[in-house]
Formats: sequence, structure tokens, C-alpha cells
Amino acid sequence: MKKLLIIFAMMFVLPVMADNMPFYKNAIPQRAIGVYQTSDAVKIYSSPEKDGVVIKTMNFSYNQETMPDGVFALLLNDRKLGFLYVSDIGDDNWIEVIYDKHTGAKGWVQTEDRFQFLPWISFYNMYGRKYGLRLLKDAPDEIKVLHSKCEEISQSIGKLNHVKKIKLTAIRGNWALVSVYDLDKTLKIGYIRWRGDDGTIYAFPDIK
Repeated sequence: MKKLLIIFAMMFVLPVMADNMPFYKNAIPQRAIGVYQTSDAVKIYSSPEKDGVVIKTMNFSYNQETMPDGVFALLLNDRKLGFLYVSDIGDDNWIEVIYDKHTGAKGWVQTEDRFQFLPWISFYNMYGRKYGLRLLKDAPDEIKVLHSKCEEISQSIGKLNHVKKIKLTAIRGNWALVSVYDLDKTLKIGYIRWRGDDGTIYAFPDIK
């Protein structure tokens, strides 16, 4: 009976785990400067040159059972939407991506259009403003304080407690202008830090 219950539970849990989303700070490399949207196939080179050595070729089915682990910054199989972390940029639309999050292995890909590579600001403006933000689970408590200005010494105008959704209005450097409804159902508008000065990210677009 116990085994049947475990199998039954796994039928519902595994499909969810097949997608990927960062929930903790260390899931996002501090050296990442943005994300690269994958296509059905990605060819990774050792250097930003077409005649360079191909170090890895990946083909993506977006089938939950066959998608690789430890590759994606963000993956939603049902939407066929996947992103890799980008660590550097070169000439002629070449970018350096992290294709193995476990080892930190990197290589170069050439983008096909200007929307494949999204620096963090562009990524947040595109997806954060559409879906809102989600605080990472280990974000420090001081990140949950709303400020009147995008300055650490500015007035505190509230704190985020059990917030269901954080609506992003604008990005100002490492600060985000947001509006939230908290437990008391009062609208609060102010600035929170979405990223630290050292590159640590505290809030991520809540893409669904």
C-alpha cells in the first residue's frame, strides 16, 4: 500500500520538477549578465568564431522526461521556453553562456536575433513587468523593506509580508519600483532592491 502511495505521488510531482526556476540566490551566478533564449538546437563553440571548435551540441525536445538537468537558468517545457545564463558578450552577436550549472562550464553561441540575448535590465522589463516579481526564498530580510527612493538611506514606507504578487513598474539600477497588496490589503508602492551591489539577485521574474 505504501509503495502505491509513493508511485501515485510521483506521478504528480515529477512533471513539476521537470521545469526549472531559480528559487535561491546561489542558483543564479553572480557573474551572469543576462540570459539567452534557446531554440530547438544549440551549438556551443570554444571561442566566438564560426570556424572554432564545437565543444557541445544540444537538441531540445521540451519533453519533460528527456530534457537535460543542470543546464537551464529557466525552463518551462509546456511553453517551449528555455534560457541559459550569459556570462560575457563578444563581437558579431556572440555571447558566452553557462551550459552546465554544476561545473560552471561555459562556451560561445551566436545569437540569431536581437531578442535571444536579454541583459538583466531587458529581461526584467520584458518578463518582470508582465508577470511580476518573486522574492527568492533566502533573500535577506532587509530586501523586504519598501523604500521611498532607490537609496538605502531613504525612508522606509513598509515591509513585504506574505505578499502574493509584486508588480514591477520600473527598474532603476539595482532597485525596482514595485506595487504590492499585503495582508492588510492596502496598496503599497515603493522601491526594493532586486540585485545587490555584488551582483547577487534577490528577486526574479515570476514567469508562468
